[in-house]
Amino acid sequence: AFVEIRSFLMQQVEAGKIAGGTVLILHRGEPVYREALGYADLESSRPFYAQDRVVIASISKPILATALFRLADAERLNLKSPVTGYLPEVSTSKLESGEGLERAPTTLELISHTGGALSFYRKGGRPWFASWTLEKTLAEVVSQYASAVPFESVPGSRYAYSGIGTDIAARVGEVASGQPRNEPVSTEVTIPLGMGDTGYGEARSHKEKMPTRYLIDGESGELRKSRPRPMPKPGEYSSSGGAIVSNADDLSIWLKMVANGGRHGDAVFLSPEAIDEFLKPSPLGQTTGGGFHIRRRDEKGGLALIGHSGSSGTDCWIDFE
Repeated sequence: AFVEIRSFLMQQVEAGKIAGGTVLILHRGEPVYREALGYADLESSRPFYAQDRVVIASISKPILATALFRLADAERLNLKSPVTGYLPEVSTSKLESGEGLERAPTTLELISHTGGALSFYRKGGRPWFASWTLEKTLAEVVSQYASAVPFESVPGSRYAYSGIGTDIAARVGEVASGQPRNEPVSTEVTIPLGMGDTGYGEARSHKEKMPTRYLIDGESGELRKSRPRPMPKPGEYSSSGGAIVSNADDLSIWLKMVANGGRHGDAVFLSPEAIDEFLKPSPLGQTTGGGFHIRRRDEKGGLALIGHSGSSGTDCWIDFE
């Protein structure tokens, strides 16, 4: 089977569909296939190495959620209470109709994309690309959301994938922890799990040679470099649900913890109650409480396959079968 996987991926490299990447497969918690293929940079023919760090894009969302669930386990955050208890400014937020919110969303709703925040796919739904967020803090950006970016639906009424909602949840984490957004991800997730190559991108060295980001040109169908983006300074806003940098080995540690029912080795990392909520299907849409997409259910309706992808070409999943 792995010969077929390698053959297929090499065909994609040779056909110019992908530049390169890393594949890591674990079975019953042990790595059974790990290989880097292709190039980290096409122009210089620099090889892609298995340990190379990449922007994992939206896989950042369930990693951030893991930090928030850890804060909840420590009773520093209530995931099921309205976020106005942490962010009073959200009390002035309105729906697109101009009506006020009867209640603010909960952090759990925001993580699972059922909080009513503006969809990722709507105009204005990707503020990390907008000039108005440059050199702002997350607190300033979320304050602007509260006053100028209406909710598109009543919180808890429907599913809409939302990076803005993730930003609001991240700001709740800042207030609850008393730390800037990047710190709880480090102290609650990456450090205790031993994920030394994982963190928000602005924390990385400016000298680090990361793989070049490519995309398929819509007209030519060929790979071209993504438009370079300025790296925020520490403390400046970046997409809370899209700016974490990691590699396959680190992601496997985190995924293994989730697959093991919240245990890391012999230690409880997420309490049984927390991991149950993290993996509990949302009553709306196809996500779990922790923000994973439900890709397949078993015959009894339980989770069979969950995962999350990223716009940078990343993907990860857990197959419970």
